[in-house]
Amino acid sequence: MKKIIIARHHGFCMGVKRAIRIAEDTAREETGRVTILKEIVHNDAVVEKFRREDVRQAYSVDEVDEGTLIISAHGVEPDIIQKAVNKGLTVVDATCSLVRRIYDILDKIKDEYYIIHFGDPAHDETQGIVGHAPDRIRVIFDREEMLSLPAWKDRKLALTVQTTANLEDFLEVQKLAREKWPHIKIFKTICNATHQRQSAILELAPKVDMVLVVGSVTSANSNRLVKISEPLCRRALLINSDEDIKEEWFQEDRGVEKVGLTAGASTPDFLVKAVIERLVSISGGMAEVITQEDVETENNFSQP
Repeated sequence: MKKIIIARHHGFCMGVKRAIRIAEDTAREETGRVTILKEIVHNDAVVEKFRREDVRQAYSVDEVDEGTLIISAHGVEPDIIQKAVNKGLTVVDATCSLVRRIYDILDKIKDEYYIIHFGDPAHDETQGIVGHAPDRIRVIFDREEMLSLPAWKDRKLALTVQTTANLEDFLEVQKLAREKWPHIKIFKTICNATHQRQSAILELAPKVDMVLVVGSVTSANSNRLVKISEPLCRRALLINSDEDIKEEWFQEDRGVEKVGLTAGASTPDFLVKAVIERLVSISGGMAEVITQEDVETENNFSQP
């Protein structure tokens, strides 16, 4: 291993930073019981941090009888918030502003349009979005599901997308949707941080022998970074922390000289730093740690 190249954009996004800050402030300021509904963000280390600080975790409002309930960055159905209020809970909403933007779009158009939403039906974000227009929305997971939908020539249609979706997949779905329903209204609701991280790894992956993505298996955007990298380099792996790294990946006969490193939008910096230290240790202190910008500068200097 000669070089560890860090992606230009990686790690915490704005919505994740805000949600964690809200949860930390609430836990510090509230004197009663504080509970997070599901996971504040999809990262095991962050979830464990709040458990250690005696912030409780629940997977249903039915499990919480008193105190303050924090809504995660992924958002929830409005019925869940109303149920919490009816139980006398204090609700602190840490929903990402870009997820809330989708709620605002739905609230404006759901009486007039039928919405097709491109996303993972099992994801917390998607479930919250569906809850804002339950009778007026259909979730599709891939192009095949979209192509199987009716012609709907006389129905006003709109297309939205999960904030952490793969941009290339969405562009394909968008193209097919316009071909099938020329009258469809498109809302590109992928967040900019997701786009930046995906674009960075698209550039970096072809230049390295292996890509390591630091993130939890529950993180949709981390898994997508692996998926994007896989066809572009010899190997792409999702790791939760430095403890997942195996020295045999870098044995001389494996030919791994350049390692690309990125992290999902819910991955804290300390996990990335620990991975870098572990990789440098495996290299015997010989690996050079550089950024994607350093690679571009090297290429510019090498041109005649």
